[in-house]
Amino acid sequence: MTSAPNNQLELKFNQALVCLKYEDFSGALALLHEVVSQEPKFLRAWEELASVIQSLGSSTEAESVFARAQEMEIRSNRFWYALAQSLQGARAREAYRFALQADPNDEQSLLELAWSFRTAGDKESATKLYRYLMEVYFERDDWLALNSLGDTLRRLVGSLDDAEEALRRSLEINPENFDAWKNMCYLMCSRQDLTGAQQTVRRFLQSYPNHPKRAEAWVCLGNVLRSFGDLKGSEEAVQQALAENPDCQAAWSKLSDICFECGDFAGGQRALQRANELDYNKKYDDN
Repeated sequence: MTSAPNNQLELKFNQALVCLKYEDFSGALALLHEVVSQEPKFLRAWEELASVIQSLGSSTEAESVFARAQEMEIRSNRFWYALAQSLQGARAREAYRFALQADPNDEQSLLELAWSFRTAGDKESATKLYRYLMEVYFERDDWLALNSLGDTLRRLVGSLDDAEEALRRSLEINPENFDAWKNMCYLMCSRQDLTGAQQTVRRFLQSYPNHPKRAEAWVCLGNVLRSFGDLKGSEEAVQQALAENPDCQAAWSKLSDICFECGDFAGGQRALQRANELDYNKKYDDN
């Protein structure tokens, strides 16, 4: 549904865009309401209206516009997705569904809808959507998206079996992806499986002797061992990280934590100072 607006409405629309440029959201809101009232098929105006409402954070305005847009059968993925950001609960989920009707391939709306189901306690509906997304990512060999999905399923959703499947598929596509190995390791920790977590990291280290993230892998192992109370093993792992890369900031930072926890305040201070130096140098180099 779209329509070419007349010159007067186009002028008002452009004035609204000027208001947005100068962050005059109230002015833009009033102008856009005028435009969509006079020309309900002006999709760009609806889309900008939803963006303004999102900037204002007005759920009352969002509810009002939702009703009008539904009545007018507005079909715009961008409009419904932006409007959903200003809505809550079942109404937000309805808006995400409208966004998906306009574009069934909108993965962000699928993710948001799944999360909304999860927070509403409807784990079954959320799981179905997450599993659907897993298939979509796997079919296109998107190992990055699979890794991100696995991390979400582990940390935020608490669906460990699905998280493991997503990470396994990520590694199947790109077995050298250390972030997926790391997430798989932390998944084992979530299951209180110390042996499995250690084996995951050590398998990565054995498989990729020249991998650029070997130091990070040793730090990961140190984190695991420390979380299970093995400070000695954790320190040994961190020292291995520093042997791999003496400038590994994460290793120095973790070493300082371990030293302080063991009562070695002088060692902890030295390690912390080195970690701060490396962090400062990184920030300076990035600029």
